[in-house]
Amino acid sequence: RIGLLNHLVPSDKLMDRASSSQMGVIGIRVLAAGALAGFDQRHPMAAPSVGPIGSGRDYAQDLGRSADFRFLVDEGYADDLVEASLRFVLGNPSVSTALIGYSSLDHLEQAVACAAKGPLPDEALAKLPAIWGRYTGG
Repeated sequence: RIGLLNHLVPSDKLMDRASSSQMGVIGIRVLAAGALAGFDQRHPMAAPSVGPIGSGRDYAQDLGRSADFRFLVDEGYADDLVEASLRFVLGNPSVSTALIGYSSLDHLEQAVACAAKGPLPDEALAKLPAIWGRYTGG
């Protein structure tokens, strides 16, 4: 899985190895089943509950951990965490496709607008490993 909350440990270089072997990489649960949208309540069209989805053991824990990524919005890298998440995954050259999941046409339109903004800047990406290290012990 690849996403702000569920990124592979960078030292694994798994995605780099797959890409160099011309194998595809699929980003799944890019928004951590909605946790990165920042809402306690899931969309009425979304599945009512989800199993372990990202770095945490459940939706509530991932929702709490999403606050660690607020700097991306606060420092002006993205308008919200949905945008940051989409741009993070879509900007990774090793990712062949991303399965995002939508509950409405508005969600799809938002994703298209986010993709048009391009990848997150390197300055923002450089700050992410320290956050992931909190979850992996690295």
